Amino acid sequence: MHNSPGIPSLWRDETDWLVLIEFLRSDDEEDRARGAEAIGYMFAYAQMTDTRMLALVGDAKEDVYELLFSFNSAGNKAEFLRLLQSNDATACEEEEILVPHPSEIAAAQPIAKVLPEDVLRQVLAVTAMLFHDDTESPQ
Repeated sequence: MHNSPGIPSLWRDETDWLVLIEFLRSDDEEDRARGAEAIGYMFAYAQMTDTRMLALVGDAKEDVYELLFSFNSAGNKAEFLRLLQSNDATACEEEEILVPHPSEIAAAQPIAKVLPEDVLRQVLAVTAMLFHDDTESPQ
């Protein structure tokens, strides 16, 4: 795999990757907000399961983004997928969960470098809300 300046080498060595596609239509505020919320949940789930999350623009003209996830263990992958399916905002059909091509992995960057600024703000707000709610729950 090619060296990519944004990806630590240990991530490139991981072999278990998934990719999810998200539309962030700039001409549909409601749909864009829904997509940003879903990405926020995905980012939180990635943090909860020690999953790496990267992104790349799939099709700039169509506002399509590819979200790549790398797993360091089968257990973390299973938990990430369980969390993903447990939420109406992120649940998806099995055929919507794809395996990225090595060139996509090499081109992927941290989400802060790829996602539009307004979307990133909403992603981080959703993630912060989930972690805040989690810390207030009785053990």
